[in-house]
Amino acid sequence: MAALLKVEWTPEARDQLQRIHQFVRTQWSDRIADRSLTLVFEFEDLIAQFPKGSPASPLHPSLRMGVIHKNVKVVYRIEGDRILIISLLETRSDNSAWF
Repeated sequence: MAALLKVEWTPEARDQLQRIHQFVRTQWSDRIADRSLTLVFEFEDLIAQFPKGSPASPLHPSLRMGVIHKNVKVVYRIEGDRILIISLLETRSDNSAWF
């Protein structure tokens, strides 16, 4: 089995995650907000094991987009032995600049 890649976050993506988590906590509950973080950790584990499992962007071939939740997608790039999470996108927004 191949070694798992290390998953890292840009400061912008980390800020986006914190804002989403706080929004979910404010709008719903701590339990649901914590579940949203669990989905993020599960996604990290998945892409560490299968980095090319999400489709590449036709506009930016070095970028891939995966789904954390039906309302949140993540843009990431494989860089050698690591995966860099670049941005979190709200699926109901216009994301045509990325894909």
